[in-house]
Amino acid sequence: MAVFEYTGVNERGQTFKKKILAETLDNAKEALQREEIFFTEIYAKKNSGLGSLTLEEKIHFFQDLHQLLRAGIVLYEAIDLILNKMEGAKNQLLFLSIREALEKGKSFSFALEQSTGVFDNATIGIVRTAETSGQIVGAIKEILEMLKKKQALKKQIVEAIRYPVFLLGLALIILIVLLCFLVPNLKELFSEKNIPLITRAILRASDIFLEYGVFLISAFILGIFGLRQLFKQKKIAVYFGEILFKIPVLAPFLKELLLARFCRTLYALTAANVPLVESLELCKSVMQNPFFLETIERALTLIHQGSSISKAFQGSPMISPLFCRMLETAEKSGELKTVLEQAGELYEQNVETDLKKLVGVLQPFLIIFIGLIVGLIMIGTLLPMTDIRSFMEAS
Repeated sequence: MAVFEYTGVNERGQTFKKKILAETLDNAKEALQREEIFFTEIYAKKNSGLGSLTLEEKIHFFQDLHQLLRAGIVLYEAIDLILNKMEGAKNQLLFLSIREALEKGKSFSFALEQSTGVFDNATIGIVRTAETSGQIVGAIKEILEMLKKKQALKKQIVEAIRYPVFLLGLALIILIVLLCFLVPNLKELFSEKNIPLITRAILRASDIFLEYGVFLISAFILGIFGLRQLFKQKKIAVYFGEILFKIPVLAPFLKELLLARFCRTLYALTAANVPLVESLELCKSVMQNPFFLETIERALTLIHQGSSISKAFQGSPMISPLFCRMLETAEKSGELKTVLEQAGELYEQNVETDLKKLVGVLQPFLIIFIGLIVGLIMIGTLLPMTDIRSFMEAS
């Protein structure tokens, strides 16, 4: 389905521009004529996608949809109301494509699936199962709860690293200010022959930064961008992941973070009555960590061979023994949904606790790092002042 942009004229004679989805240009013109919209120009938009949704926008969408469905409004009309609310928004085409798919008799899960990359397979799987069982309102609620938990976890991580990042930025700014303004002003006071080695190194660093500062900053920014692109390659991501999981402080935190996300996703799927094997398959699209994907694939292989879910996850380095015991208890009691919900809450609390510990350990080191930067430069600049001969020779 292509995107067409047209210039229309309203009843007051004012022109406006809007977009419409259609298979061909003739279909677009026919759709406008059916809507009794007078247009002066229409053309196909090149390289125009349906747009994307941030996590917060997805929450707003499913929240509005849940409220409308609970009020007894049918799905098509609910989507139409949300589309009217999105008038002029950058992602209006996305909701327009969903509405048009429903108008043509397609399922809601198909409409979500055709917006490639916007909604993950877990969300689509929950909706698809709900369509067969008729529990669409409950499914939308489960998706909403899953997204809210994901947002809450993300906020915890952002808030935890905000202060350390601020300290690192402050250290960088202090270093630049000292090398660009303070050190050059004191350079004339020193004699190159009799200054200490540390002072000579600081003066040289200042000269290099003044001469190549723009290049160094540009190289730093490009380096960060290059690393981000590099880590998108599977081999590099796996290699870097192996290093992270070998760090004693980070490894337990990363494992519990992944387990918290896995438990929440699997709970949302099973609560929507998605079969267990299908739920694990859908979890693979959400869990992007290659090591955890291997764990799920191994568990699926064992389950297909007749193993229970608790035994399927045993022996994996990514799965804690506690989680396996909880799964074993769930198998005996038949309360898998409840156990997964409790496990998700447990690991989310552990993540929050571990984050506080990590930040508590990191903050003193960053403060010491800033102190070392300022201290070394101040010592390097003040040390020659204690040598009267350097001032005599400089004068």
